[in-house]
Amino acid sequence: MQKIRPQLLKKSSQTLLFFVCAAQLSFADGSDADAVPFTGTDTVIDAGTMRFSAADGMQHLSGGVNVTAGAIRLHTEAMVYDTRTQTAEIPTPAELDFRNSRFVLRTAFYDGAEQRLVARTVRGGRQFAFFEGAKVSAARELAEVSDASFYLGEPHWSSISFSTSRLAYDAEEDYFHLGSSVFRVAGVPVLPLPPLSVMRFDRPPVRVWLDLGGNGSAGEFLRSEVYVTLWDAVEPGIMFDFYERSGVLAGPAAAYDTRDSAFPLKMRGHLRSGYINDTGTREDDIFGNDIGGRRGFIDWFHKQELADFELSASVHRWSDSEAERDFRPDIYDENQNPDTYLEAVLPNDYFYASAFARFHPNDYQNVQQRLPELRFDLQPTELGKTGIYQHFNASYALLREETSDQFNFVRNRFRVNDGDAMESSRANVYIGWTAPIKFGDFAAFTPVLGVMTTCYGETLDEADGSSYTRTLGQIGFDFDLIFTGTNGYRNETWNIDGLRHVFRPVLQYRYIPNPTVGARHIPAIDREIYLSRPNIIDLAENRAVDELYDEHVFRVGFENLFQTRASDYGSRDLIEFNIYQDFRKTYRPDDTRTLSDNFIDFRLTPAPWLSFNLAHRLDVYDFKTNSLSTSTTLTDGDVWAFTLGTDHLYKNPYSSAYGESHTRQIWTTFDFRLNSFWSAFFELRYDDRKNLMTDQTYGVRQRLGNSWEIEYSVRYRQDAGDESDFSFRVGATLLMF
Repeated sequence: MQKIRPQLLKKSSQTLLFFVCAAQLSFADGSDADAVPFTGTDTVIDAGTMRFSAADGMQHLSGGVNVTAGAIRLHTEAMVYDTRTQTAEIPTPAELDFRNSRFVLRTAFYDGAEQRLVARTVRGGRQFAFFEGAKVSAARELAEVSDASFYLGEPHWSSISFSTSRLAYDAEEDYFHLGSSVFRVAGVPVLPLPPLSVMRFDRPPVRVWLDLGGNGSAGEFLRSEVYVTLWDAVEPGIMFDFYERSGVLAGPAAAYDTRDSAFPLKMRGHLRSGYINDTGTREDDIFGNDIGGRRGFIDWFHKQELADFELSASVHRWSDSEAERDFRPDIYDENQNPDTYLEAVLPNDYFYASAFARFHPNDYQNVQQRLPELRFDLQPTELGKTGIYQHFNASYALLREETSDQFNFVRNRFRVNDGDAMESSRANVYIGWTAPIKFGDFAAFTPVLGVMTTCYGETLDEADGSSYTRTLGQIGFDFDLIFTGTNGYRNETWNIDGLRHVFRPVLQYRYIPNPTVGARHIPAIDREIYLSRPNIIDLAENRAVDELYDEHVFRVGFENLFQTRASDYGSRDLIEFNIYQDFRKTYRPDDTRTLSDNFIDFRLTPAPWLSFNLAHRLDVYDFKTNSLSTSTTLTDGDVWAFTLGTDHLYKNPYSSAYGESHTRQIWTTFDFRLNSFWSAFFELRYDDRKNLMTDQTYGVRQRLGNSWEIEYSVRYRQDAGDESDFSFRVGATLLMF
C-alpha cells in the first residue's frame, strides 16, 4: 500500500485541492470551531493505488482509502475527486467516524463550494443509540439526518424508538437533537413528543416500565411508568395505571441526580405519586376501618448538599393503609412502614449540628412526631493532654404522638395528657467523660462517667403549666481485648490463601440508678422497642429517654472474625460470629429475670457463590427461641441462584397491647437461566403455624433483543386478606444497557 504524505503532495495543486476537500469532512472536529478546517499538516492518506487524469482533471484513489484529518477517520474502498467542479464522489460504501459516533454512508458526494457532505441511505450510531435515515447532510461540527428513526440500543422490532423528520448530531457538544417526534414501542406509535435533546449516554433517554395482569380484587390492570431525560440528570415522568374495576390511577413522577453534572445544586432523589377515584368494591383496611373512594399516595425521597449543610427529606402520604398495597404492591414491598421527615445536618471536624422534624401525615399510622428536634453533638475532645475525653450533646424537641389505628392509647392503657394525644417539650443535655487506657495492641480499658439532665415542659400531671426536671448519672466502663492468630492453611476449592482469626472479648458495665422515679410525670413518647439485637445500655446513646429503667448491667460479648487474603487486594471475610449476654441486677416491669435474652449474630461467606446469615434471640431460662431469621444463598455465576430463609417470631413482646403476632415462616427463591433469552424462577412462602403455602409465584423471563426484559408469572395466595387467591401478570422493563 502506498502512503502519501501531506508535505509531498503539496507539490501537486490538484492533490492539494483534494486534501482540502477531504479535510472539509471534519465537521465532527469540535476542538476549534473558528479554525480553518484543514492546514495541510495533519492529514494522512493511505491508498492502494492513486491515478490522476490530466485530461478530465479526475483524481482516482482505490484499493482501500483511509483518510485521517484531525479527528476524522474516513474509510472507503475507492474515491474520485473532480478538480474542476470541486466535488468528490464516493461510489462505494464508506465509514465516517468522528467523536463518539459512526456513520455508514452509501454513494456519498462532497460539495467543496458549499463545504457540505451529502449522502443518501445513512445508518449510524454510538453507544446506547442507533439511527437510520433517508439522507444526511453534514458540514463541520453538525450533521442532519432527514426522515430518521432513532433507536435506544440496537435496532430490533421490540426496541424503543423515535421517528422524526429531522435528527441533528452536534459533534462539538456531543448531543443528538430530535425535532418533533413520535415515541414508539415495538414500532407502535404511543406518544407524540416535542423537540428534545439526548445528552446523556450513560443511560437511555427514556425509561419505561410496564406491568399487565389481573387478580380478583382489581380485575385486569395495566401499570406503567415512563421517564424522559429532557435535561441533564433530570428525568420527569408519569405514572399511569388502568384497573378494570377501580378506574384510572395517574400522577407525576420524577428521578434526578445532579451530583456529577454542571447543575449548581448537588442533589438526588425520586418522586412517585398517583390518585384514583376508586369505583371498585373496597374491603375494610387491616384495622377494620372503611376505605373511601378518593385514594392515592405520594412517595418522595430527596438528598441535597447546600453550602455546608446536608439536607434530606422523605415524604410518604397515603390516603389509607391499603392504597399502595392495592395499586402498587411493588412500591409497597419496598417500604411497608413509611416515615415522613425532614433533616438538615451541619457536619464539622469538631461537632455536628442538626435540625430534624418528623411528621404524622397518615391517620392510621403510629408516629412519634418531632416538631422539630434541634441537636448539637460535640465530637469527643481531649481535655488538654490528660488522656480524658469529654462528650457532650444537647437537644431540644417538641414531641407529639396521636392515638392511631395502629397504636391506640386506650387499648394499650397509656396515660395521655391531651385527650387523644401525648405532647411534650423536652430539653436534654448530656455531658460525660471517658479515659481510654491502652495495654499495648491487645487490650483497652475505658472508664465511663456521665450526667444527663432532662427538662419536660409538659407532663402527665393535671395542673396546667406543670413541668418536670430529671437528672440522671451513669458510671461504667468498656473493656476490650483483641487476640489475633494466623495460619498458613490453603484450600484451592474455597480459594483460601491463609487464615487470620481476630478474637475480641467485650465487657461493658453500666450503672444508672433511679431513672423511673419521675415516670408518672413523663409522657412516654420515645419508648423502648423490641429488637433482634441487644438494646443500647449507654445513657448518652439511648434514644428511649422517656421510658428508662433502672440499669445495673454487665454485658459480655465474644466477637470472632475469620479472614483470608483476597485475590486482588486486602482481605476477605469468611466467618463472623458474635454472641452477647447481659447480666442484670435490676428488673424490668413484669420481668423479674436477671438474665437477658441471648443474642447471636452469625455470617458465613466462604466463597462468592455461598453465603449464610443468622440472627437469633434465645430465652436463656427455658432455652426457647424468641426470634430467628436466617438466609442461605447459593449461586452459580449468572446461571442460577437459590435462596432459602426463615422468619420466626416465637415470643410476642407486647401481647396485651397488640394481641397475637407469632410468626413462623419459611421462604425460598430460585432463578435459573435457560439460555441467553429465557430464564425461569419461582418464589415460595410457607407458614408453619397455619400449615399452608401462603404465597406461590411461578414465572419465566424473556429477553427481547437488548431492549426489553419481559416477565410472565402467575401467583397463588392463601389467607391474604382481600387479595385474590390467583393472579397473573406480564411485566416489561426497558433494560439499562
